Amino acid sequence: MNHYKLLTIVFLFLIGWARDAHAQDDVRRGRLQDTARQSVVGATILWMQLDQGDSGKLVTGIDGKWAIVAALGNYRLKISHVGFRTIDTIVQMQRDARELLFTLWPADGMLEEVRLEAQRVQIKEDTVTYLVDSTMYRKNDKVEDVLKNLPGVQVDRDGTVTAQGKQVTRVKVNGKEFFNGDVTTATKELYADMVDRIQIIDDYGDQTAFTGVRDGDPTKTMNIQLRKDKNKGYFGNLTAGGGSEDRFLGKTSINRFNNEQQISLLGTFNNINESSLNLGNGGGGGGMGGMMAGMARSMGLGRGGAGAASGVGGQGTNSDGITETKAAGINYRDEWGERVSVYGSYSISDRETEVLQSTSQQTLIDKQTLDFRQTARSNRENLNHRFSFNLEFKADSFNYLKINPSVRINHSESVSNAGFVNYSGDVLRSTGNQDQLSQSNTIDWGANLLFNHKFKKRGRTFSLQGNIGETSLDGVDNVLNFNNLFIQSSTIVLRQAQEIAQDNENNNQTIRLSYTEPITSKRNLEINYSLIHQQQGNDRGVGILDSLSGNYTANDSLSNNYLNDYWAHRVGLNLRTTEKKYNYSIGFGVQPARMETRSIAPVNALFMNQLVNIFPVVRFAYNFSKSKSLNFNYNGANNQPTNAQLQPVADRSNLQFISIGNPDLKPEFTHTFSMRYNRFDMISGNVFFGNLTASFTQDKIVNSTRLLRGGAQEIRYLNSNGFYTVAGFYNISKPIMNRTFVFNLGGNMLFNNQLAFLEDSSRVQNKNIGKNWVLGQRFSTDIKVKKWLEMTWSVNWSLNDLSNSYQKNLDASVIGWTFSHYGRIFLPKDFILNYEMDRSLNIGFSSTTLANPFIIQASLEKQVFKDRNLSLKLQVFDVLNQNIGVSRSVNANGFTDTRTNRLGRFVMLTATYRLNKFGVSSKQASSNTPFMPGGGGEYKMRMPGGGGF
Repeated sequence: MNHYKLLTIVFLFLIGWARDAHAQDDVRRGRLQDTARQSVVGATILWMQLDQGDSGKLVTGIDGKWAIVAALGNYRLKISHVGFRTIDTIVQMQRDARELLFTLWPADGMLEEVRLEAQRVQIKEDTVTYLVDSTMYRKNDKVEDVLKNLPGVQVDRDGTVTAQGKQVTRVKVNGKEFFNGDVTTATKELYADMVDRIQIIDDYGDQTAFTGVRDGDPTKTMNIQLRKDKNKGYFGNLTAGGGSEDRFLGKTSINRFNNEQQISLLGTFNNINESSLNLGNGGGGGGMGGMMAGMARSMGLGRGGAGAASGVGGQGTNSDGITETKAAGINYRDEWGERVSVYGSYSISDRETEVLQSTSQQTLIDKQTLDFRQTARSNRENLNHRFSFNLEFKADSFNYLKINPSVRINHSESVSNAGFVNYSGDVLRSTGNQDQLSQSNTIDWGANLLFNHKFKKRGRTFSLQGNIGETSLDGVDNVLNFNNLFIQSSTIVLRQAQEIAQDNENNNQTIRLSYTEPITSKRNLEINYSLIHQQQGNDRGVGILDSLSGNYTANDSLSNNYLNDYWAHRVGLNLRTTEKKYNYSIGFGVQPARMETRSIAPVNALFMNQLVNIFPVVRFAYNFSKSKSLNFNYNGANNQPTNAQLQPVADRSNLQFISIGNPDLKPEFTHTFSMRYNRFDMISGNVFFGNLTASFTQDKIVNSTRLLRGGAQEIRYLNSNGFYTVAGFYNISKPIMNRTFVFNLGGNMLFNNQLAFLEDSSRVQNKNIGKNWVLGQRFSTDIKVKKWLEMTWSVNWSLNDLSNSYQKNLDASVIGWTFSHYGRIFLPKDFILNYEMDRSLNIGFSSTTLANPFIIQASLEKQVFKDRNLSLKLQVFDVLNQNIGVSRSVNANGFTDTRTNRLGRFVMLTATYRLNKFGVSSKQASSNTPFMPGGGGEYKMRMPGGGGF
């Protein structure tokens, strides 16, 4: 409990500091005049505190007067007005009633254009808002192109978006989900010139948005707010293309927006890994897992660790394997009367993927290092249907109801072949191969309900949230293993053919009640209760092929039928205080839980665990201004064991890696503490994002590994303490010369203290602590020269280092360098030349997976017609034909290096026709206010004599 006391002390200190800081605010007043002693009205004053870096902007009012309300200290003022010289001076903020007087002198020389950053970035607690204007994109650019210019945001070539070190997992358009929240669909289909602003939100869910009390770990959500004049009309594009190596692309996007009614139709047919209508499970990215994955991507790392993951620019060319996709979808949104809002989508997708993969796995076990090398080929087809619908009903100003049903249906078929060799030092332990044919059907359905009620007393609320869902899987795997075991001077041949049939059902039900009672106008008390029920059932039947009869015979020792039930009750009490500059929540939660696992066959047995988790609730946010904020946060969360970890029978489908579940496992409980600081300097345009997260897990589910004959491994599962993770991220962006040059410096740090148990020949379990450091640094420069050149240079450095406590002979490091250059040149006659170059240098990978690809791609585009709505493009992908994926993943007793095929060299000619017809209704026209300086965004004005910032 010592860390709880420490959190409380730190929290109380912060509150006292915040109150003292707030109490130091004062007012400094001044007046502006010209040389004729006439008042200057409408002059712009940008101010920045030199000690703390706070900044702001104001405009002189009647009689040329102005006032700054801020903390005491020294301030830099820049005062400008058309026709006058700029004043740049230092003043002291002190408790002084005297009025400061400044005189503006007439300007000399030619007028030049000066660009002020104004409030391009706005920061408010859980939301970072980027205001979008025409200087941030070119005609026909997509939202994806805008995101690449935003500080703290990275976009992979496969379309994955990472913000402030964490993957963005959901997207909304005008506050409503677009194609079930699929990020790549929105960023690749919406045009940049439609966007007013982009928000990156730490999303705690709809109930939190209503109650204001944050619970759990947030996901990163992006909201794309469209311009009002782009909410009525048609837009989209039609694309067709063909190329060498039998590559083809067909794509359609048609959108009709009529204010609240929005209809979008999408379709694609291609074999160039074009990614849209992603029909994965969605979600994810929460907790440390999302942080770790996002950090790896933002550093240019491979999956799970250091290593190059370079690929050609373009759609999905950075994805593993080669995929042929056929997909179509519709998104719908409308207002049914004044009280009902509906939105939802349906998608269908058929994907076939071919993957060639080489792996080298180094494993520490029984004081030996096993070197397992495998080459595998797989072909997989996935047919997906996904439907999601949302209905929002606002009965009145006091009652709100939201219902969200969803269904996902998947049919999957795959065939794979793998050959392996297994060494211990220089001694060959085994060789063999595995053939597998699999098919499965999955139905995943669920429904969410949210009801919010506001009482007549201000601040008194009641909220109910309910979730129900079920996932059923019916699958059959036919697996053939052929192994040669070399034991002393003899060879043992093992041949095993299995047919594995699984009927798996998982369902969950959750109810959460929340009641808030105001104590004062700025303080309220929240009481919440949650009931959680999760059930996992699996009926696994295994048949062994009889070589004589040719039939499969049931094997009871490998088959099992079991059911796992988890019940939890959670009660919480939180006190929330909201002030003008800061807010905080303190409280606690108690969660008793019971987990029962019943093995029905081959033997009837019951395993039961009961536990109680008590954890504090500590959240603190200080908003220095719209451009600077500081946040502290603590939360606790459970994680259930998986089916494979619970099932108490041996899974021998792979004779080299045999696993046996443990039905007596406890759920994990993770404590997470995070701190985040964001700052945007209004005068200079400098941006800083930084966060630090620490996670400690009780009853962590870890592996216990035993060495079998021929170098095979038997893996069991148990609970252990001592697992923790620390992660950090920062990004600095500095524009100069009116954003002609933008310098970006970013870094990531990830430390995992991982646990594993290694069983020696005497059946004694030895604990191994694997310390894994993943570090990354990135420097890039964006250059924009006039209207004809855009260019980016970047360098990525990464390190993945592993050390072990049990034995040092598996300590290893991988270093990766990636040098990248991108250019876009706008030539006369509406020609555009694009090119990208990525050179990767990797040190430390195994000899069978090492690759240092140099990826070059280029395209020449011609825009046709007056509106440039027809584009003809000739593209060359992977000029040197070196596109290979290389990565390293690390666990508690070893690491795996992986080399995977990717889309190689081809030439393609495409034609794209853009549909674009918008109109502004009279209602919209009357509601659109003219843009005024100080109202956000970037604006331009003429100033004489070169007086700019």
